[in-house]
Amino acid sequence: MLYIMSSGRAYGDAGTRERILQATWKLLLEGGAELRLADVAAQAGVSRQAVYLHFGDRTGLLLGLLAWVDETLKLHELLARVDQAKTGVQALERMVEVHAVYAPRIDAAARALEAHQSHDAAVAAALRDRLNLRRAAHRAVIARIAAEGDLAEGWTVDSAADLFFAVTLPGPWRELTGACGWSADQYAKRMSRFLHQALVVADR
Repeated sequence: MLYIMSSGRAYGDAGTRERILQATWKLLLEGGAELRLADVAAQAGVSRQAVYLHFGDRTGLLLGLLAWVDETLKLHELLARVDQAKTGVQALERMVEVHAVYAPRIDAAARALEAHQSHDAAVAAALRDRLNLRRAAHRAVIARIAAEGDLAEGWTVDSAADLFFAVTLPGPWRELTGACGWSADQYAKRMSRFLHQALVVADR
């Protein structure tokens, strides 16, 4: 799942929309990827018609949830620390820290969207768009490292960005923090060490 701010158009009463999104989030946290609009409406204390008015359908609701989660969990503040890093290497470390902190917060929503993408073209397109933005953000960090003369020999900006992007995707994160039992702190430190040793000039 991508941790780049998403955008979305809001329809209807803001208070009702907020209740629907909070209810959707609660149900995903409690029940995993399965999500019925009738359950969302009941949890929010609104009619199914109200859910359709605000979001159109389940796809619209899930996509609206992306933007709401990013805003509610203050993703922009986490990403600001990456932008404010003094060096490209520090920016890389801070980006890994963003993944360590943010991934567990949004994993329920990520799993729901991933479950729907195989049969919902709109969700699949939205997720691909976010992944492309995520890769671009990783590439910007690598480009900065290269501009500062710290990219290890044998790597291009694109190939290094590919590695940085791929190893920090939700799948590896879930395996390392789930099956392997790494804590968030261990994930951040070990992944940063791995990427530093792989991509950064020695002794930098």
